[in-house]
Amino acid sequence: MEAKPIVFLDSNYWIYLFDKTIVEHQYVLEHFKNLFENVSLAINTVVMIEVMHYLVKRLGPTVAKEKWELFSSIDFIIGNLEFEQLDSILSVFCKFSHTGIGGRDATILSFMEGHNITKLCTHDEAFKKIPNIEIIDPIPNKI
Repeated sequence: MEAKPIVFLDSNYWIYLFDKTIVEHQYVLEHFKNLFENVSLAINTVVMIEVMHYLVKRLGPTVAKEKWELFSSIDFIIGNLEFEQLDSILSVFCKFSHTGIGGRDATILSFMEGHNITKLCTHDEAFKKIPNIEIIDPIPNKI
C-alpha cells in the first residue's frame, strides 16, 4: 500500500475550519473533507497553541473546549518544540526573514524541512515566497 502524502496545516487553515462565522470557513470546510481522506496531516505544537488561543479568545471558553477536544483528537504527525531545535529554527528564520515570515512560521518550516514535508496548507502570503514548498491555499484570491 502506497503511503499517503504528508501535508502540514498552518494555524489559519484550522481557524477558518473551526470558525463558522468567517467567510473563509466554507472554502476550507469543503477542502478539508477531501484532504482528510487523502493525506496524512502534520502539525506542530506552536500551531496548536495558536489555534487554541484563537478558539478561546474569539469563540469563548465553552465552544473552544468542544472544538479543542475534536482538534486534539485528530491523528496528526506532530512536531513538539524542543530546546535543542531552536538553533535550527533560528537558522531557518534568518534564511527566510526577508520573505515576511515570523518566528512561529520558522518553527513550521524547520519541522517541514526535518521531516521532508513539501506541502503546506496556508493562506499566509509570506509562505508563497519560500522555495521548494508547495502551497495549497483553498481560499480564492478575491477574498
